[in-house]
Amino acid sequence: MTDISTALTDIDFLQEKLDFSEINPVDFENLVFHLLDEMGFSNLIWRKGGEGNSATDGGRDLEGTFWTILPAVSKEEKYWFEVKCRTNQLEKTQVQNTVLNAAGNNSKDNIIIITNKTISNPTLDWIKDFQDTNKRPSVTVWQGHDLELLLRKNPRTLAKFLPSSLAFSGRCKVIESKFSNLMLLPAGGELDELWHKREEYQDDSYLTLAAVIAEVEYGDLIQHPWGMELDKLRLFAVAVIGMLNVFPFILKCSSLNRDQRVIIDGLSYLVQCLLIRCGSELAANVLFEPEQYSELESKIPDELKIMRYEPIFKAIYHDLGVYCSSKYCSKLHHMSPDEKPDYFLRFVESTNQPKIDDRFLIMNSMKDECQLGLVEVNKYCPLGETDNLPKNLETLHEKMEFARMVIDRRAGEAIENA
Repeated sequence: MTDISTALTDIDFLQEKLDFSEINPVDFENLVFHLLDEMGFSNLIWRKGGEGNSATDGGRDLEGTFWTILPAVSKEEKYWFEVKCRTNQLEKTQVQNTVLNAAGNNSKDNIIIITNKTISNPTLDWIKDFQDTNKRPSVTVWQGHDLELLLRKNPRTLAKFLPSSLAFSGRCKVIESKFSNLMLLPAGGELDELWHKREEYQDDSYLTLAAVIAEVEYGDLIQHPWGMELDKLRLFAVAVIGMLNVFPFILKCSSLNRDQRVIIDGLSYLVQCLLIRCGSELAANVLFEPEQYSELESKIPDELKIMRYEPIFKAIYHDLGVYCSSKYCSKLHHMSPDEKPDYFLRFVESTNQPKIDDRFLIMNSMKDECQLGLVEVNKYCPLGETDNLPKNLETLHEKMEFARMVIDRRAGEAIENA
């Protein structure tokens, strides 16, 4: 897995005028700082208490340098930035004070006044008159419309501080980048939007994977049954991309001190959906060797294959053991109360979903027979033997077939019992 950059383009942004009113003065200064960094300014210093600053500006200014490359010569110039966040037009006196203070500092080659609003024509005339008699420093004003053009050319800053300017495609790219680089999942409105617009990014298996993992972690798989609603080919592609990235995901989680269990649970859900919809043979193959379904030419040893699918396989068998026994069967018992909607309803298509209410049923039985008739009397239920890890594809296929039969029968019963 490689880090994914937010490569935003014009089509990823709404074309309406940018609304700077949604950010406060402190965030506006942050925006300018990040914009200058993205534009290539270096040695940026965010000073407090600089001359020419007013209380409304937080008593701050910015300094930096920029290499100017010309055909005949290249040179590094020094810049002084004054950030003026206003609700109305920037006052002429503020511009004059800033310019005159900067003129008294011989170490600055350029001064740039940055405002989210505009300046008046008399103020522009004053700057021109000053520049006619003072060749140094060079004075420039970035008004709101200038700032908008610069931000559209430097979309990372725009996406960070004015996310409402992003179109859906742009928001998707940011979500994908956060997941890849920081292991951050989409949440709240982002996750809802990804569900409702899931047909708009059919070919983006990686983004779909992030959405599914997020839904498993803190969403609602009954209202948003990703694994049962995606077409089979897309489900298969998402499961494959997930398995191919198991090791990179775990390493990334470890380096960022994030819980890798979130990734394992998400992949467990995907593989179970693949199991019930496409059969145990395909599910076992995806677990054992997803490389055969990708363009990757590299092969990994069987020992690493087992190590890779082990946490997903154990998660599947553990969850099935807990939820199969908690309501239905005492042959395998877990001391784990479950007050959530029936686990097996997540493997039912939305058209067959029963209405969910607040009622719950607790069944307590001393019977030691498998209520599904899948396990002989006097034998242990395989769901309780997660330590007995399958070591080859054939055994893995057998184990996954048993899991498929459990899910298939319990999902049918879940509709009747809901």
